Amino acid sequence: MRELGVCKQTGRVYEGSSGSGIPVEGRSNLFPITFHELNIDAPIHSVDGFPPLLFREDSFDPITKIRRGRVVKLSTETQPKVWRVHDPSRKDLKLVSWGGGAAQETELITYQRSPLNELRGLSKFPNVTIGEAPHHSIWSLLSIEKQYDGALLLTLKAVRSLGVVPDVDFNKYSAPARKELKRALEQVEVSANKLSPKDTVDRCRDALSIAFGDLADDLKIDLGPGIKKYIERNKAKDPKRDGQDLISKNADIVRLLHSRCKPNESHKHSTRPIDEEDANLALNCLWFVLTELDAR
Repeated sequence: MRELGVCKQTGRVYEGSSGSGIPVEGRSNLFPITFHELNIDAPIHSVDGFPPLLFREDSFDPITKIRRGRVVKLSTETQPKVWRVHDPSRKDLKLVSWGGGAAQETELITYQRSPLNELRGLSKFPNVTIGEAPHHSIWSLLSIEKQYDGALLLTLKAVRSLGVVPDVDFNKYSAPARKELKRALEQVEVSANKLSPKDTVDRCRDALSIAFGDLADDLKIDLGPGIKKYIERNKAKDPKRDGQDLISKNADIVRLLHSRCKPNESHKHSTRPIDEEDANLALNCLWFVLTELDAR
């Protein structure tokens, strides 16, 4: 496949080259793709609503969250382009003489292979966004492999898990906290799958503030004082210990990560910017705390 053609009216996809092709049988998973902080050689603007770059998915593993596929870009030729196709299901297409025989003629929005030259020599590949806002997700580009026919096969992995919040028994929380915690966890899901690392850390902190506020019978309390009250209660139960446990320590990690999101704090302590691994850490800490509290 050197070119893809998409029918504006029917959405039918064809593959071939030089304006001739055959229909792609079955569902074609074609998604808009954007490379973060990198301008891939492609038309700047969309054509009739079709994006400059598309990711053609070949496979997806829902367990490992691994996607494999190829990238195509809008052809720089006049759009739409005239194609001759052989499509028995399209009785509406005009039959014309072509190549010593006959073929159907149609106009298709045409894409061609993207060489992705901008990725050559990079020590670290950029993340990519699949889909368009508000329905999009962030993926890490793991590898690029050149196939026998010159096509580049991309392997992508979900930057964060698509199911990041554990099942929570909300009946274990007070009535005022249930609604707030449900809303907070919904925002965690949205941030984890679509927004920045900073947003994800912030939303994890919000959810933990509600959980620890409920334990302290004060939903207005901030996460830091909430953790402190939790530790004091543990210490009262067992004066021989310092009151710390894995629940308080995991929550405190999220609290400290949140402070790193503030530019003044980051500058004051000379800490690096929050990245995807920090967001994953916050999600894992949130998962641990909620799971442990649920098991009590």
